[in-house]
Amino acid sequence: MASKANEFDATASMLGYLYQARYALYLSLQKIREVQDPDECFVSIEKLDDIAFETGGNPVDILQTKYHGAEGNLTDRSADLWKTIRVWAEGITNGGLDPATSNFTLITTQSAPETGLVAALLPAPSRDVVSVRKLLDEIAEETSNATNLPAYKAYNNLLDRQKDLLIGSINILCRSASILDVESLIKKELRTTAEKKHIDAFSTRLEGEWFKRFISAMSSSDQKEVCLGEVVSIIDDLRSQFSLTNLTADYAEAEPEDIDVDGDDRNFVEQLRIVGYSNMAIRIAITNFYRAYEQRSRWSRDGLVKPGELKAYLKKLEEEWEFHLSTMQPDFDLSSDDQCKRLGRGVYDKCQEDKLSNRIRKDFNHPYVARGSYHTLADELKIGWHPNYQSLLQKEDKKGAA
Repeated sequence: MASKANEFDATASMLGYLYQARYALYLSLQKIREVQDPDECFVSIEKLDDIAFETGGNPVDILQTKYHGAEGNLTDRSADLWKTIRVWAEGITNGGLDPATSNFTLITTQSAPETGLVAALLPAPSRDVVSVRKLLDEIAEETSNATNLPAYKAYNNLLDRQKDLLIGSINILCRSASILDVESLIKKELRTTAEKKHIDAFSTRLEGEWFKRFISAMSSSDQKEVCLGEVVSIIDDLRSQFSLTNLTADYAEAEPEDIDVDGDDRNFVEQLRIVGYSNMAIRIAITNFYRAYEQRSRWSRDGLVKPGELKAYLKKLEEEWEFHLSTMQPDFDLSSDDQCKRLGRGVYDKCQEDKLSNRIRKDFNHPYVARGSYHTLADELKIGWHPNYQSLLQKEDKKGAA
C-alpha cells in the first residue's frame, strides 16, 4: 500500500511540474507580445515562486500553479491557498517581493465557491480590501488547522499596509486549463508563427527546447531565469527550420543506446571493414546511420517532407556516389586489392563531405543526414566502397553460414 501511495505522490508531483513548465511557456508566449523588449524580461522558475516574470531585476508578475487531476473546490482554508499566501508573505517580509509593484496570481484547476474568501479574490473590476482583510485576519487567528499554522504565522507577520497591498494585488484563477488544454492554448499562440499543417510538430519542438531550459533552471543553484529574448530566438530558429528550403534537425546529438562495433555484422559496417576503416570510423558511421534513419522517419511522421521527397533524396545520393566512383576509378589499378581499398576509401571520403550536393534541402546544413543516408544505401547494397563489394559480401555471408 505504501509503495502505491508513493507512486501516486510521485505521479502527482510529476504532473504538477509538467503543468508548471507548460503553463510557464504559455504565459511566456503571451508576455512576449506584451513587453516592449523581450531581452529585458526574464521568466524565473521556483526562485521567487512557481513562475515569476521580472523586468530590470524587479519581479512584476508572481504566479503559483496548482494542478489537480480530480475535480474539487478551492476553499477558504485550502492548503493550496494558504501555502501560496505563505510563500508570498515570506517573500514580502524578507524583501524579495514588493506588493506595491507586483501582481500575485494563483492558477488552479479547482473550482471557486460562490461566496467567501476565495470568491472575493477572483478577478474583478474592484475589490473591497477591508472586507477581504477581515476574512483573512479571522482565519489566520485560528489554531485548529495544524497544516496551515505556518502560513497563518507568515501572514500575521506582515504589516497592515503590506497586507492591504497584497490583497489588492492577488488574483485567483480557478478552473484553469488542464495540461492538455494548455497544450492547445500554446498552439493557438503559435498560429501566426507556423503553418497550420505544421503547428503540432512546431509546438512539440518548441516545448522540447523549453523543457530543456526549464530542467536546467530547476537544476541550477543560481541561474534560474530564462530570458524571453532567448525564447524568441528559439522560435525564430524553429521557424527557419520549417521553411521550404530547410528542415528540422532533431537528432544532431542523438546517440544509439548500444554500439557493439565488433559484433555488428550489418552490410554497411562490413563494407567499411572491407576497405580498412578503423573501429573509431565505424562507430561514427553507426551513429550517423542511426541519426539519419530516425530523422528521416520523424520528418515522414510529422509530414514535413513532400511525397516522394525522401526517395528522390536517396536516389540523388546514389547518383552522387556513381559520379565520384566514375571520376576516380581510372586512377586506380583494380587488379590490386590494395588499390581497390584505397579507391573505396577515397569514394567514401568524398561522399561523407559536407557539401551542398549532399543536402536534402539547400538550407539544411546538418551533415549527419547525408552521411547516415549513404550508409542506408550501403546497407541495402545499392552502393559500395570496394569495387567488388557485392562478391566480397557474398563470400562473407558464406563464411558466416559455414
